[in-house]
Amino acid sequence: MRKGPRTFQFLVGAKGLTRFGGLSLLHQFCNSLGLRRFLQTYVPWPRYLHRSYHPVDLFLAHLFAIVAGLGRIENTQSLLHNGLIPPILGLPDFPHRDTLRTFLWRFDSQTLRSLEAVHDRFRTELFQRLGLRYDAIVDADTTALITYGSQEGVALGYIPKRRHRQGSYAPILASEGHSGLSLGAQLRAGNVHAATGSWPFLAAQLDKLPRTVAASRTRVRLDGAFYDQEIVQPLDGKRVGYCIVAHMTQPLKDRMVAASYHEFREGWEAAEFPYTPFHWQQTHRFVAVRRPVTHEPLERQQQLFTFKRYTYHRALVTNLALTSEAVYRCYGNRAFQELLLREFKHAYHLAAIPTRSFWANATYLELILWAYDIVLAFQRLCLPPEVQHWNVGTLRRELWWLPAEWVRRGNRNYLRIPAKYPHPDLLGRIQRAASRVKPLL
Repeated sequence: MRKGPRTFQFLVGAKGLTRFGGLSLLHQFCNSLGLRRFLQTYVPWPRYLHRSYHPVDLFLAHLFAIVAGLGRIENTQSLLHNGLIPPILGLPDFPHRDTLRTFLWRFDSQTLRSLEAVHDRFRTELFQRLGLRYDAIVDADTTALITYGSQEGVALGYIPKRRHRQGSYAPILASEGHSGLSLGAQLRAGNVHAATGSWPFLAAQLDKLPRTVAASRTRVRLDGAFYDQEIVQPLDGKRVGYCIVAHMTQPLKDRMVAASYHEFREGWEAAEFPYTPFHWQQTHRFVAVRRPVTHEPLERQQQLFTFKRYTYHRALVTNLALTSEAVYRCYGNRAFQELLLREFKHAYHLAAIPTRSFWANATYLELILWAYDIVLAFQRLCLPPEVQHWNVGTLRRELWWLPAEWVRRGNRNYLRIPAKYPHPDLLGRIQRAASRVKPLL
């Protein structure tokens, strides 16, 4: 067995070294978009007097730190000695963590709304490039972000997995189901119920869809937390299609049991019936799905409503002109929103609350949405079809976390990458695709 090297001596002075060599491709994509000029033109930045950094520089520094997966702002200090990221951002050196945090503190409600308005303009352009023209799906959900210490706007909220109350935020996020782009987010206190004040938020997200998408071709998919007359009634008034999980009250269970079911797949049965929930003014169409208990594990039966020989999975209130099984399948595709929330919390470190200020934390949430949408656009517009399914974790592992050395020879820049890197041809294909992206302005 060959022996490896035992001792080393350290030589200081190497320049151009980086462990994020693949981020140069994302930077080229942002350059082709003209993202810096777009932000400088449309965003009315808060007053920030700093001799070394423009607000757009600090915005892009946050953006690349989020995409790189560094997590908390304190971890950005590892970029101070990076030989590639500060130069490609046009910075003398990477901003200190206190500088990045102070930038967030400069935002208030008005400046944040201005940043969100520019993000909506950016989404409108991406909708056109990603082909969203005639129909759309709006998914929304909430999650719990546990906080420690004293943050502004935090309240004691119920944490489902921990089954107790704890100081937390409860942000609500919305996305478009076809393209996967985010639509918006709102940071709220942990004790705010999901349905409370959700209709103004949902109405704002519906207005962000392209004008070519008619209300009759728009669908909204929501879980049981949004089962409320204050949401269903406005959707009916706008003639927007929806399917929303209903609360399993005893009267509704009685109607589900008495309904006439038909089998649409082996071991699966569906039914539809009219029902008027308590305190609701109109009768609505409900869809229910059940399975024989012989097809369900005992643990699953204990979690769901089981009556005699059947286990009832859920009931959906809907106005969609679809068969009962098609309504169930339509809602089943909403699982993307659950995966998106998980990706935000773990891959984009949504739970890493950066400051004590409510508006600074809300701004950081908006920055995460910017990072997510730019990464999604990079996937769709630059990656070859065979690797477009890579999520942000795979992109980091296979592409962005690529150790490299920046070498300048004459008037050309080179990135030296490891000899055993398995996708050398992929880098060139992505680079050519990124260079062909049309600018925003």
